[in-house]
Amino acid sequence: MARLGGISGVLGPVLSLVMILATTIIAPWFRWDTHALSDLGVADEALLFNSALLIGGGLSLIFAVGLWSYLPRAILNTIGATVLAIGWISLALVGVFTLNFSFLHGVFALGFFVLAPVALLLLGAGMKGVARGLTLGAGLIALLAILVLPIALVDFQVGFAVPEIVEALVLSGWVVVMSTRLLRH
Repeated sequence: MARLGGISGVLGPVLSLVMILATTIIAPWFRWDTHALSDLGVADEALLFNSALLIGGGLSLIFAVGLWSYLPRAILNTIGATVLAIGWISLALVGVFTLNFSFLHGVFALGFFVLAPVALLLLGAGMKGVARGLTLGAGLIALLAILVLPIALVDFQVGFAVPEIVEALVLSGWVVVMSTRLLRH
C-alpha cells in the first residue's frame, strides 16, 4: 500500500497542477488579479479544471492511505492521516460541487483548504527528525497562505486564485517529497 500511495502521491499533485495551470492558460478571460480558481469550474474550460480536482483529490486520497500504512501506529498519525484523507475527498468534491452549488462548494473548498494543512500539523506533531520539520513547516505555510495571504494582499491587485495556488503548491510539494519516502519503503 505504501508504494501505491507513493506513486499516487507523485502523479496526483503533478497531473492536477499541470491541468489547473493549463486551464488558466486556455481561459482567455481568467486573471490572477481578480479571480478565484473555482471560477474556472463553471466556465467553458470547466471539464479540464474539474477533472484536475477529481484526479488530484482521488490520487492524493490513495497517497493518504499509503502514508497511514507507512507511519508508525500512533494516535496523531491516525488522526492526521484521517483528516488528510477527508481533505483530499473535499478537494475532489470541489470538482463535483462547483460554484453553481454555492453552499456545498464553499463547504468542500473550505474543507480542503483548512483540513489539509491542519492534517499536516497533526502529522508533523507525531513525526521525528527532518520529516517533522518539513511537515510542520508545510502545514503552517499552507494554512497561512489561505488564511493570512488574502488579508495581507488586500491592497494589491491579487485575486483569491493566488493564495489558493500558493497553498496548492506547498501541499503538492510536501506530498511529492513524502511520496518519495513511501516509494523507498
